[in-house]
Amino acid sequence: MSATSRRTLIKAAVALTVCAGVSASFTERAAAQATEIVYSTFLDPNNANDPRSAAQTKMIQAFESKHPDIKIRLLVDPTGQTVTRAVKSRSETPDVIRVVSFGLPEYAATGNLLALNDLVKKDGIPDDDWLLPLSTAQIDGKLYGLPQDFRIPILVYRKGALQEAGVTPPTTWEEVCAAGPKFKQPNINGFAVPLGATGGIGGAQSLAEFFLSTMLVGSDGRYFAPDGKIAFSKENFIRAGTTIKDLFTKCKVTSLRSAQMGINEVHDGLRSGTIAMTNFGLYRFKTVQTQGAGDDLAWAPAPSYTPSDKQTVYSYSIALNKNSKKQDAAWTFMKFVISPEAQAIAAEGGEVVSRKSTYTAPYLQSEAAANQKRWAELVSQRGQAVSYSPILSTFHTILGEAFQRMVLKDETPENAYAEVVKRYDEALTKAQ
Repeated sequence: MSATSRRTLIKAAVALTVCAGVSASFTERAAAQATEIVYSTFLDPNNANDPRSAAQTKMIQAFESKHPDIKIRLLVDPTGQTVTRAVKSRSETPDVIRVVSFGLPEYAATGNLLALNDLVKKDGIPDDDWLLPLSTAQIDGKLYGLPQDFRIPILVYRKGALQEAGVTPPTTWEEVCAAGPKFKQPNINGFAVPLGATGGIGGAQSLAEFFLSTMLVGSDGRYFAPDGKIAFSKENFIRAGTTIKDLFTKCKVTSLRSAQMGINEVHDGLRSGTIAMTNFGLYRFKTVQTQGAGDDLAWAPAPSYTPSDKQTVYSYSIALNKNSKKQDAAWTFMKFVISPEAQAIAAEGGEVVSRKSTYTAPYLQSEAAANQKRWAELVSQRGQAVSYSPILSTFHTILGEAFQRMVLKDETPENAYAEVVKRYDEALTKAQ
């Protein structure tokens, strides 16, 4: 090689090195100048066994690719206690909060969530491109959260147990009661009704979420008033209490063991086959399948007083911290999270995503998403949103204890109602 050629190669190499250095320097400056948003979530990106976590990571990567000037840092908070303290103390972070919709009233009551109505209107986010209209997510006329998904109670059952008993999936509480004498298998709980407090956010969540939030509301959709006071009627409570107590006693379809069960114990019973059927969360269906139930696990719409009754649904929503110093960037992230593009990614993790237009995405047209599509249709057809208490976990605790006494100590539904109203009113007054 000639001296001239060597000099040319050296110059080229130096030029490339300089360019690379400039490029790296530019990238470092861009990263340093990027706005960092703290996003609280219960989904741990290091959990390799949860497809929802993988979908969340993929969604954040897609956002940062579109918006390199905004970086997302996760605050993983499975119990929500860290975020609750932060919101109540007027902390500037987290900027974006993922919160279950029945917990939103408690956060909104602090005055530290930003009402999103004006932002939604300014950016033309439609009210009708949701499984339930976006307006139904409002709390006393204000929108504090954007739903990422929807959850509706479903009847989850073991096909073999129902077939052996000669029982078809019940559509009404009357049919559930009639199934009682048909379950003659030893150690099989025909229809579990959990009154216990384990596995939820607080109190007897399984009893409230899968049963009473629908049974107490009835057809009028009234659960709690905007000021947090009880809005369901005494008549609905007595009917619900009588129904639950009868399942344990007159119908003999529910084992007394389930009076101590919570979400976790019901999960284990469905997985092992010691529970034949119950109302349960669709978000645990696939997990129970993969943990041992396999193809023997099936689902149907949850039973109610008539086959067409509405069922109370809730969602995980994203909210904006009113005290955040990065509200513009936070809102940019929130808009992406509820966009059809991001929702299609979230659907890959198994969620029943909230936007109607997302259901044309390729994954949601596949066989793997068949249950998600059917659950979405169920939400649209029979779902209803209700107003919740700002001290909901306290209400769940009071409710569970009253129903346990009603069943285990043979108290009347009327006595349970009087106990719940008295204790709840005292707790609400103390919290205000």
